[in-house]
Amino acid sequence: MNDSAFRRWICEACGYIYDEAKGDPDSGLAPGTLYEDIPDDWQCPLCGLTKSDLILLPDPKPMAAVERTKSTSAGNNNCRGGEDYIVIVGAGIAGWSVAETIRKQDGERPILLISSCQGLTYPKPALSTAIAKGKQAEDLVEQDAISRATTLSIDVRTETRVIKIDTEKKRLTTAKGGIQYGKLILALGANQRQLALGGDAADTVMRINDLATYKKMRTRIGQGVSHVTILGAGLIGCEFAEDLSTGGYQVSVIDPAGSPLASLVPEEVGKQLQQQLGEKRVTWHFEQTLNDINHSNGMFLATLSNGETFTTDLVISAAGLVANTRLAEKSGLVVDAGIRTNHLMQTSDYNIYAIGDCASVEGQVFAYIEPIRRQAETIAADLSGKQIPFDTKPPLIRVKTPSFPLTICPLTAPRLPSLSTRKGQGRTEYICDDRIVGFVLTEQQASEGMNLYRQISN
Repeated sequence: MNDSAFRRWICEACGYIYDEAKGDPDSGLAPGTLYEDIPDDWQCPLCGLTKSDLILLPDPKPMAAVERTKSTSAGNNNCRGGEDYIVIVGAGIAGWSVAETIRKQDGERPILLISSCQGLTYPKPALSTAIAKGKQAEDLVEQDAISRATTLSIDVRTETRVIKIDTEKKRLTTAKGGIQYGKLILALGANQRQLALGGDAADTVMRINDLATYKKMRTRIGQGVSHVTILGAGLIGCEFAEDLSTGGYQVSVIDPAGSPLASLVPEEVGKQLQQQLGEKRVTWHFEQTLNDINHSNGMFLATLSNGETFTTDLVISAAGLVANTRLAEKSGLVVDAGIRTNHLMQTSDYNIYAIGDCASVEGQVFAYIEPIRRQAETIAADLSGKQIPFDTKPPLIRVKTPSFPLTICPLTAPRLPSLSTRKGQGRTEYICDDRIVGFVLTEQQASEGMNLYRQISN
């Protein structure tokens, strides 16, 4: 059987793609393992959901023969776009997702993707689970930018930073020359929040948000690190705490809130997660912030806001993401929590779209893979003359903490007047007008998340 005969399936919760041609060797599924042959107890390697939560991805539409050879500039990094080009700025999950979705619907429209980095494709959710699995940064790479662009029959420019958008001339200024566009899609992502820290080692704090910074962390960990401090007990902070402790490291977590995942789960659920990770040598410092970090005899001395001190080998910031909006703001686009868009993902300039961590709809950023995939479908449809407005339904979140499985559908409007809470063993449901509008499922109940989420989605 050749690769073209195999199918691809996507996890609705996290966007993980199971490719039958590649299998899932880490879970014992050899290349060529068909969906039908996946054991029922198999779990998604990124979020832990099951085989039944995968949905079949449609095959891309065949491209015209002329278009298979049209994209000749992908290898030499010099495409200048054009008036008929769709130009995508950003090569993260959002950028590549929208490129693939547009190409599935339109085999002929020229597309150029611009990346300020190498543009490698990799599963970003795997960054917070890779240490326990012993994976280096290189092990996470699925495809390089040139190969990915060739597969999609699009142009790509890597290591090209966009400096300015001229919305009147529909032209980008880059460090390597001007680029023309017909339609522009901003997939600029977000960065870890910059914390105000004192001390002579404040600039050593690592913010892990992409493959390059993960690679730096792996290099640093390989230099005799035994104790890691994490700033933030939110989603990413807790996932890193689980991953690092499973990998054999002592972990300290600092957060101004009173319990883990304070903005996502009830306090009693957070306390349960705290206890489970505490049994894996995770030490928690709640209702505290890090004031200073200083060099101290080859280590770092951390000083908390209450004056407590301890030594550590490495400090990682997981204090939340801030949308990258500077380029858009400089170009005159309207910005709030992100680059403001309507439900068609159009910005204040109808020729420019935004997607993913940098985009906001109704003042809210939808930073998870499942809504990003739907945003890509919305943009692709609009470009083809159809309308599939983006639905601002809450995302389904599977927290990657195997010690205490959690599936969350957070409230997007926590102050609904008729909101009530219904609790049972391992589950908290939020009810409004006799309908479930959100939930928190723990341990054995967590595997029921997708079934319950479908009720909300319908």
